[in-house]
Amino acid sequence: MKLTWLAPAALLAATFSAQAAEVSGTVTFTNDYRFRGVSQTSGDPALQGSLDVGFDNGIYAGIWGSNVNFGDTDNANLEIDYYIGRYGDITEDLSYDATLYYFQYHGYNDGTDIDFAELDLRASYKDLTLLVAYAPDYVNSGDDYSYIALDYSTAITEQVNLDLHAGYTSGDAYKDAEYSDYSVGVSGSAAGLDLSLAYLANDVEGATTDDLDDNTVVFTVSRTF
Repeated sequence: MKLTWLAPAALLAATFSAQAAEVSGTVTFTNDYRFRGVSQTSGDPALQGSLDVGFDNGIYAGIWGSNVNFGDTDNANLEIDYYIGRYGDITEDLSYDATLYYFQYHGYNDGTDIDFAELDLRASYKDLTLLVAYAPDYVNSGDDYSYIALDYSTAITEQVNLDLHAGYTSGDAYKDAEYSDYSVGVSGSAAGLDLSLAYLANDVEGATTDDLDDNTVVFTVSRTF
């Protein structure tokens, strides 16, 4: 496992050890693990979990994991993501969030290495959030990757939110294969659980021909401790 990059994160955690820290964990079940419109489990369910620590100054770090299945010719079975970032308020309505991710994929028995780093930058104004993501060496391919998305979430009742999303994938890694993804859904909380139901669509070439990029309905339930 490539963990040497986490040394700065460990130093950072030590630096802020004197500050108040909040630790939380989340367990999630979904009928299909989708990442930017494309299934990471070939349309199958996923069990996911995360452990996070956040400081009063807006700095946070965590680890997240999920089962994966990219198809019969690929034997990756586990994704583990490490991340560190900072968020803060600029005004009462405007905020930012910057996160550095390192994605790891386990299960390969032939030496395949598709681990990569990505920087995500978010700006939120009221109910609207803009995301710009960039990976200089996507899946260890030598090609770059970028993703831009716009999300809108607003309360339609006291318990239920309406969630709208549009995203666009591009970069050298997706040269001549750029695509857009969209979703519309509802989310809310009940009995200590966070629930969401959404319809996901994309314009990946052949998007109705396999379990990785079919348009689909995704249900997710999670509990945070």
